[in-house]
Amino acid sequence: MSKKLPNITMIASALTNVTKLTILDSLMDARGHTLLELAKSANVTPQTASYHLKKFIELNWVRAEKSGRFHYFFLEDEQVAKLIEVFSPVSFEEPTVYMKQAIETDHIRHFRSCYDHMAGYVGQEITSSLITHNFLFENEHKLEVTESGKMFFEHQLSIDIGQLQKQKRQFITSCLDWSERKHHLGGALGHSLYLFFQDQHFILPDKNFKRALSLTPNGTTFLKETFGIFLK
Repeated sequence: MSKKLPNITMIASALTNVTKLTILDSLMDARGHTLLELAKSANVTPQTASYHLKKFIELNWVRAEKSGRFHYFFLEDEQVAKLIEVFSPVSFEEPTVYMKQAIETDHIRHFRSCYDHMAGYVGQEITSSLITHNFLFENEHKLEVTESGKMFFEHQLSIDIGQLQKQKRQFITSCLDWSERKHHLGGALGHSLYLFFQDQHFILPDKNFKRALSLTPNGTTFLKETFGIFLK
């Protein structure tokens, strides 16, 4: 991840270009994607997608990893990811023409990945519950972990707060959720919480909709019993 803030001119250029933004948005699920997959998602030729990806790599926004015959591309810069979340192609309040498009938007609004943490209605409800239970403290849209929060994360979820604070990346961030218009938990702590839900098989990636997440029955029960979240 780059240590300095992304170039605002480059960001403005990306956010006003549908192809660039769509490619970046496709990488927001924190998984690796091939060139052909990204080209298909943006409805452009592989040559066009390759051109944009090379620029993103030069800016340290994206990294490439080779596995076998394929190169997989990953979003690298968390600062850029936070902006993509706000300016996501599905975040604009445009009328949906097709039923499939409307269903996809509903799924993404309900629960999705935002770079490497949880977002959407469910993700924001989890953050709100952590604040309500005094595990997190919110001050002017900035989040802090309380002493009782440290106990909760370490004893209930086996998340080592001390180790996370030693990482190079930001320990905790407050990320504006485009669909809820509120902030959800991000940073190293948000990522660790996301991994905990994955490891416990509380969530699964939606097979039909990009970035959308689905709660398993055990995940729904966990939200009720641990966070006091009752989903309809």
